[in-house]
Amino acid sequence: MEGGINAWNGLVAEGVYEKGLAYFPHTARAEEMISLSFALEEGNRVFYDRISREVKEEEAASIFRLLGQSEERHKETLRELHARVSGKGGDPVHPEEMAAGRFLEGGAPLGETLEWAKGKTLAAILELAIAMEANALDRYIKMGRAVADDQSREVFLALSREEQMHLERMTSLLDRSRGKG
Repeated sequence: MEGGINAWNGLVAEGVYEKGLAYFPHTARAEEMISLSFALEEGNRVFYDRISREVKEEEAASIFRLLGQSEERHKETLRELHARVSGKGGDPVHPEEMAAGRFLEGGAPLGETLEWAKGKTLAAILELAIAMEANALDRYIKMGRAVADDQSREVFLALSREEQMHLERMTSLLDRSRGKG
């Protein structure tokens, strides 16, 4: 697997500013940004749900379950924003080649990532999850800056604050799993 997980080198989102918006052409409308975010949130939801059933540590399983529930709330927030922006109800239409749940925040394919996670330590899985959440935080901050209307901007910034809380929770668990906390 090139890129994705194997290319990740730490807990910090790296690269030029525009790279984080690679899925979002500069001409992307808010509706398109919402659709892509919805698809990626579903991928993370599925990942966290499956991982929560596979990790042995109960605290970790509980945190992963909560993260999966949080991703579902993010999807609901995005549904509401999509309805307001587009005037259409229901789930946002997924961008071409980006079916909901097939990719994770950060762009890694869900299936390959789940396969990679089999037999990995809790610390390794947490490091991956931290990288995904760092990417989501970065994306929502950038999207908040890219949209024109204040209400959409506030939604993306609220989502970025939630992603920051996810990062704090997971880094704390990672520190404890390594005996630092």
